[in-house]
Amino acid sequence: MALCWQCAVVVRWLLLMLLWQWTVLDCLGWVLVLAGAPDHYTSSTGTTRADGRLDWLLSDKGPFHRCPEYTEFKERFQQGFTTRYKIYREFSHWKVNSLATERRDFLKASLPLAPEFFRNLRLLGRRPSLQQINENLIKKYGTHFLVSATLGGEESLTIFLDKQKLSKKAEGNGNSSAVSLEVLHQLAASYFTDRESTLRRLHHLQIATSAIKVTETRTGPLGCSNYDSLDSVSSVLVHSPENKIHLKGLQEVLPEFLRTRFVEAALSYVACNSEGELLCHNNDCWCRCTNKFPDCNCPSADIKAMEENLRKIKDTWANINTEFEESGRYL
Repeated sequence: MALCWQCAVVVRWLLLMLLWQWTVLDCLGWVLVLAGAPDHYTSSTGTTRADGRLDWLLSDKGPFHRCPEYTEFKERFQQGFTTRYKIYREFSHWKVNSLATERRDFLKASLPLAPEFFRNLRLLGRRPSLQQINENLIKKYGTHFLVSATLGGEESLTIFLDKQKLSKKAEGNGNSSAVSLEVLHQLAASYFTDRESTLRRLHHLQIATSAIKVTETRTGPLGCSNYDSLDSVSSVLVHSPENKIHLKGLQEVLPEFLRTRFVEAALSYVACNSEGELLCHNNDCWCRCTNKFPDCNCPSADIKAMEENLRKIKDTWANINTEFEESGRYL
């Protein structure tokens, strides 16, 4: 069971890597990210990709639940900003390791765990229910703990772009050089060499066209100083592919008699959204719903997403047909 749970974590990280399309700009780690529908897709196809098929990623059982970056992109997409450009650089890297499990394995010593954690373990008793494990462990401490990671800071510039509005603006002005993709690319590339001037010009374009939204993020120490407290620094973990975060299931630090039950509870928490118990038989898995949530197996969120997606596709085709009829080519 523990192996299955670790495999699920690997799948989640692969999904995270597939979510955004990355293009490396240079060896310093400057990256331009383009997320959204490619140019050869119609707006209806883009809607299908972002609004329908990926909605489950933000559900309670998806790997991006409450993920700020993805949530922001989805909100911008619904506002018409279908393309996302991001350029960033990372700095001040420290590799950190948790020595707790290494100390236990090497010295056979007890784990230096927090007293509050021990108190919650004692509250479980010898035969805890899934609900008790959820309330006392998973909801408070999660399902995994950090083994090793890279700490550091990041500067990033994100531009959300409404291509349709931008093209209409260019046609209306008769001057496509005023605001174009090439201009935005050049501005993004100059962010780290001339930050103040770049932000000033982007701010002017944002007001003048309303076709772009600009966000600047600076996290971590802006230098090589030490962290006073990890709790007081926002987003200190470096998530780039070359600086992977290594996790272990929380069952590794639990007493032997609790490990199997914890894995069962964790799988049910993720797959069944705490509304039932995950059961598997002959490679087929389902949720056995609790009396409180008798419809936990019904994918209501997925159905609503599909209905909304179909409605948007219908509206898109209606607009296309109307434009065609009014263009003079319709007889």
